[in-house]
Amino acid sequence: MKFVTDIFGEEDANITFFGVDCPDSVREVSQLVEPFDVTDGRNYLENVRIFDSGDVGMDGVDEKVREIIAKGKFPLMYAKEHTASFHAMTAMPKGTKLIVFDAHSDLKDEYEGSKDSHACWLRRWCEVGDCKDIVIIGFRSGDEDELEFAKGNRINYFTAREMKENPGKVSEFLRSFVKGAQFYISLDMDAFDPSVVPAVKYPEPDGLSYGDFWKFIEPLKQGKLMGMDFNELRPFSENRISEFFAIKIVFRILGELSVQ
Repeated sequence: MKFVTDIFGEEDANITFFGVDCPDSVREVSQLVEPFDVTDGRNYLENVRIFDSGDVGMDGVDEKVREIIAKGKFPLMYAKEHTASFHAMTAMPKGTKLIVFDAHSDLKDEYEGSKDSHACWLRRWCEVGDCKDIVIIGFRSGDEDELEFAKGNRINYFTAREMKENPGKVSEFLRSFVKGAQFYISLDMDAFDPSVVPAVKYPEPDGLSYGDFWKFIEPLKQGKLMGMDFNELRPFSENRISEFFAIKIVFRILGELSVQ
C-alpha cells in the first residue's frame, strides 16, 4: 500500500513521502480521500506528483531528508512521534524557519526521564537553532517552566484561543514571519480540537477547527515551504475520521504551498 498513489516513480515525482513508524491506516486512507475540493472547485493534487519511498527508523530521518532535498524533491514525512521533526530540521537548509502547529509547546527540558522525548524535541532544537525563527500555533498546554523558557528565548507562540479571537493579528505575524524566507511546517494533529481529531495520544480541549486552520495558510504564500511533516496520530481500530482529516489537510497544504 502506497501513500496516495503508486503511479509516479521517484524520478517523475516532485514530492517524496516517507514514514517513521507509519500506521497502515494513513496510507490506506490517503487513497480514499478525494483531492478535489467541491467548495473551492479545485483539485489540490493537480500539480502534485507523490512518490512513496517507504519507512525509515528515527535514526535515519536526517539522512533521508537530505537525500530527498539533494534530488530536488519536497520531503513529506509522517511520524508517530514528534521527535522526528527535530531530525528533519537538522537536514533543512540553514536559516529555515519552523512553523509548529501543536497543542503542546514541547519545550520541556526532560520528560519521563528522557531529554529526547517528544515533549522535549523543540527545546532541543532551540539549543542548536535560532529560537526567534520558531512559531508555535495552537499552543494550549504546558507547564510554567516551558512558558518561561519560551518567553525568555523569544519564541513566538499563539494560543488556539488567540487564533480564534484575533485571527487578523496571527495572519499578519505569519505574513511577516515568512516573507522572503524558507520555512518548514510540522503539524501535530493534536493542534486540532479532539471533537474533530480524536485519535491522538494527548487530546486537549479548545483546539482548532478545519475552518480555523485555513485562515492561516494564505499568509504563508509570502515565503517558500521547503518541507513538512504531520505526526502523532493514534489510530482507532475502526474509526478513521482522524486519518481522513489529516490527509485532507495535507492535500490542501501541498496544493496551496508546495508547488508554487
